[in-house]
Amino acid sequence: MKRPTTLAAAVTAVLLLAACGTGGTARQQPDEQEDVSTEITGDPVTLTVSYASDPPITPLVDGFTQAHPNVTIELVQTPFADYQTSLKLSLSSNDAPDIVQYSPGPMRSIVPAGLVEPLDAYAEAYGWRDRLPSSVLDILASNEEATRYGTGNLYAMPGAIQLVGVFYNKSVTAAAGVTDEPATLAEFEDDLAAVRAGGVTPLSLPALGIGGFQLWSSLANVLADLETFNAWVYGEPGATLVGDDGFVEAAATVKAWADAGYFADGAAAVADADAIAEFTTGETAYFVTGNWNAKAFADALGDDVGFFLLPGTTAGQPAVAMGSAFPYSISAASEHKDVAAAFLDYISGADAAPGVSESGFVPVTAAPDAVPGLGGAVQTAYEEVVAAGGVAPFANWATSSMLDTLTAGVQGVIGGTVTPADFVASLQSDWERNHS
Repeated sequence: MKRPTTLAAAVTAVLLLAACGTGGTARQQPDEQEDVSTEITGDPVTLTVSYASDPPITPLVDGFTQAHPNVTIELVQTPFADYQTSLKLSLSSNDAPDIVQYSPGPMRSIVPAGLVEPLDAYAEAYGWRDRLPSSVLDILASNEEATRYGTGNLYAMPGAIQLVGVFYNKSVTAAAGVTDEPATLAEFEDDLAAVRAGGVTPLSLPALGIGGFQLWSSLANVLADLETFNAWVYGEPGATLVGDDGFVEAAATVKAWADAGYFADGAAAVADADAIAEFTTGETAYFVTGNWNAKAFADALGDDVGFFLLPGTTAGQPAVAMGSAFPYSISAASEHKDVAAAFLDYISGADAAPGVSESGFVPVTAAPDAVPGLGGAVQTAYEEVVAAGGVAPFANWATSSMLDTLTAGVQGVIGGTVTPADFVASLQSDWERNHS
């Protein structure tokens, strides 16, 4: 097993305020863009925001419009699957939104088409790179062809942080005799076995959608080399998962857990909503998922829900987890780019932190006061990951077709129709088709 390699600059685990910039040398310089201003008009302005997922957009909008009552923000939500296919068409239309939720799949065609605004001039004006860690901003920068992340221009700003870890139902685990959070992956497997022996299905796994490959990715993050994984997602030339046994071992672990009965029967056909219901009603003990489900868990279970990062093979292994932003981009067609940029500045600042925390997400810039409850546990975990340089991107960001390859591949691993090695090889084949 290879220990994760530190990629991001170390920051304090308390403040998340690293003074680091996005990588690369091809970044468009501020004087190459049209003039920008951090002073926004006092005239009435209406911004349209197009989004797909359910990040804490409403409190962010409310906070900004309270500070700028002349600004009205209209929200347009589209289901994720439709959003992926319709975003380029929307940005190309005569009625393009001012702000869109950044999504890496469609951005691979939208960025080269010049449909979203490079934000480097605004980053300079607002000091975003001095305020935010590189682990947050790197994945939101790309070259002009949108084939590589972490280089070139900045195309989005985060409004909240996503983090994948292990949520657990304290009543269920306590009934199985599990009283402590595991320090190693082996201890976690012992806990899964204890829950199974008590007659309860240990893990919720909605492998019909993103849940299956996020479990594989979480295991890969602690079993394989993090630098290799990040380079692969970022699209660095020659990057490959083949040759690092940790990626195959992660898939083999998913298969072993399936064979041991740690998932419900038919996990490959379980949707996210069904998995949430299983977990919140005590039918399962653990759920490896992101904090986008934290509010639903907290509302249903209250203090009975806990959170920890998936541990590595040795106690004290540097913290690592998938963590990314809920980012937003400015349409190149917007007539109110300065106002839109002021909104992006607000959502990534400390003033927006309370609303973000109440929605179950991690604020981009931590609030000075400690966040209580489940949100506090997630935020503390994220700070540990950032401080260790252990932030991993989502595997499906690697190519525009990787989401389907990952989902079907993990379903095959669980069902025994795809070997762990063939699964990893299929991911690499997808990558090479897109990066040839």
